[in-house]
Amino acid sequence: MTTSFSDRGAARRDAVLAVARKLLVEEGFDQFVLRRVAAKAEMKLGNLQYYFATRDDLLEALIRAEFEHDLAAVRRATTIDGLTESARALVRNWTTGAGAVFGTMSLLAYHHARFRRLNHEIYEAFYRELGVLIRRVTPGLSDQEIRMRARLITSVLDGVAMQIHAGATNRTELTKRATALVTSIATAPS
Repeated sequence: MTTSFSDRGAARRDAVLAVARKLLVEEGFDQFVLRRVAAKAEMKLGNLQYYFATRDDLLEALIRAEFEHDLAAVRRATTIDGLTESARALVRNWTTGAGAVFGTMSLLAYHHARFRRLNHEIYEAFYRELGVLIRRVTPGLSDQEIRMRARLITSVLDGVAMQIHAGATNRTELTKRATALVTSIATAPS
């Protein structure tokens, strides 16, 4: 649904996305229904449907918002130090909510063409953006090597998020090592 919103409408839409994210992360996909989101956002179902006609529309908007947050972290990095901070931000985000959002998308991609396309679109864009950063901090790599490193970094992020959400007891050490691993994958000589 493509709708132009006023500043107030955009603020309300963002507030709904925040409520929806919290619900999805804390209570899971089974509880992620429009009626429940509307209640938690303290609005009528019809008002929520003005912004998001269906649960899939809301979920897609939530996934895209989460993705934009991650892209901003990658784009801020212009040096190796920036890469380390970016890696820290990505690991922190993927282990405190984004992992649940992206995990939901990935699971839905197995059976729903809409989310399969979205999954492909988002991962391909993420690989490209990571590639720009990798090329900046490790010049001279081939395009193929850069793409492989971007995939490996994404695999680390996906994996650490799954481990933490599965109840890993060594969360601090796991996130610290994942951050270091992301940085080393990006900066290792060819």
